[in-house]
Amino acid sequence: MEKTEPSIVYRYKNGLYVNLTNSCPTACVFCVKNAWKMDYRGSNLNLAGAEPSPADVIALAKEQWASGPFGELVFCGYGEPTMRLEAMLACARMIKNGRAEPLPRTLRIRLNTNGLANAVWGRNVVPEMKGLIDSVHVSLNSADPAQWLALMRPMAPWAATGFEKVKEFIREASLLLPETFVTAVESGEIDTEKFKALAAQLGAEPRLRPRLEAEEKR
Repeated sequence: MEKTEPSIVYRYKNGLYVNLTNSCPTACVFCVKNAWKMDYRGSNLNLAGAEPSPADVIALAKEQWASGPFGELVFCGYGEPTMRLEAMLACARMIKNGRAEPLPRTLRIRLNTNGLANAVWGRNVVPEMKGLIDSVHVSLNSADPAQWLALMRPMAPWAATGFEKVKEFIREASLLLPETFVTAVESGEIDTEKFKALAAQLGAEPRLRPRLEAEEKR
């Protein structure tokens, strides 16, 4: 079978998704990237180490816009977008500053994340997102730290303090960004009421989502 070129951007529903990196500080039990062989509904998300520059991303987003507008730009791939924090923010900055026409300044920009950015970078990075990221969806998946550890399987440097750092990130995002959701993959093992209560305590909206395999036929 002929190998397809890596997709730096790909469409899904009303959004254009940006595949910035394959690097991730977690190995979540429900991640489909290995089972789906780095394919996402026909898009090859295996960057093979060739990570795109902000200029690459914006150029491709412009091309996609020309073929048909999209409702939002979403940083989400088979890696954690905040592992390339400055590249992500540079893309958003170009759009919000009007330097990415025909992409409108008002284009909604969303980040899908595991919430470990503060732990990875050793500082509170949320203020750097203010005015650039309109919506953040944090994959927390449990209100129980031991269960979070088992589900998210963070790398050693972030395992001990990761759960608290994710909660810190959510709390900061709920204060500084327009919209913050805390998500959990639906499972009979998760205490959904405790999960929703924790989300409310952190100032975020809870959202349950199906496993990708069950979401719809690929």
